[in-house]
Amino acid sequence: MMGRLTPGRKVESFAVEAVGTHNSVPPFTTAVSPGVAVTIHAIRITGEKGGPSVYVGGGQHGDEIGGMAAAWEVAQAVDHRKLKGRLVVVPLQNPAAFKFRTRLNPFDPIDPDWIYPGDPSGTHYQRTRFILNNLASECDCVMDLHTAGISGANSGYVYVPPETGNGSGKRSLELGLAFGGDRIIRGKSEETYGWKVSSAMPFAAVREGRLGLYPEAGQGGGMMPEKRFVDYLVTGTLNVLKSMHMLEGDIVAQGERIVVDPSSEKSVKAPREGLLKTLVSPGQNVSKGQVIAEIRRIPKGLVKVKAPIAGNVIFLHRLGSVGEGESIATLSPGK
Repeated sequence: MMGRLTPGRKVESFAVEAVGTHNSVPPFTTAVSPGVAVTIHAIRITGEKGGPSVYVGGGQHGDEIGGMAAAWEVAQAVDHRKLKGRLVVVPLQNPAAFKFRTRLNPFDPIDPDWIYPGDPSGTHYQRTRFILNNLASECDCVMDLHTAGISGANSGYVYVPPETGNGSGKRSLELGLAFGGDRIIRGKSEETYGWKVSSAMPFAAVREGRLGLYPEAGQGGGMMPEKRFVDYLVTGTLNVLKSMHMLEGDIVAQGERIVVDPSSEKSVKAPREGLLKTLVSPGQNVSKGQVIAEIRRIPKGLVKVKAPIAGNVIFLHRLGSVGEGESIATLSPGK
């Protein structure tokens, strides 16, 4: 915890130099590129009264516009005169990738979610994550707002880090329920989530005895975000601030708020390659055996894809083509 700061709002800027980093993306596969120099901007909002501190980040991946828009709107919505505690908002955590309108920085093409704690003298992303993790380490709660990548769209749901024995996982689950969404996804251990969560900032925070949430909503790929998904992320974030008694007001209920284990999810794979037509929407509840998509094979043939279980569509493929074995949807079971 930091000492008492002057109430108000200010922006702090952190430079990330152009660092020579080996690039695995052609045509730079055999050369060292200097990369690009960027600046990370953190909006600090300090309340009139003391209280907890929360970090809110967007754009961990450069094509996730919805998370950036939501973080920006949260920063505009919070009035320091009505805030108890401190809020640190970084709407664009990955300015290098954003500059190229890509998910990752093409001069350092590694997922930043795989880097913790970072290195002030390392590669571009190691330096970037060092800055971000230092900002987040000041705070009692870390929320990292995400969307899907270019190929799909996520419904509104929240990943909650597991309990590690320090009570932070349990308290984070309470905040996840306050955030809201059709599914609150919480595993028994970090290994049960199906992806490398250990370096993600909210998961690291919980291991260290603080609180963390990793919400997902909407489509990435640099697409203009749908308002309903941005609204979900904004409302959920404000719900958490209310739950932590940093803002006054009632929590706005969002979704079914069903707590599920990530291992219960069912990925629906394309049985054939072809042109894809989905027949459901992200967040929709489907029944077992319901036709959720059609694949038009070339030169001929139509394949109907059915839901193997009843559940909620938490991910849906959004491209007009699909390869054999590629994920069309992810279903999360109900109660």
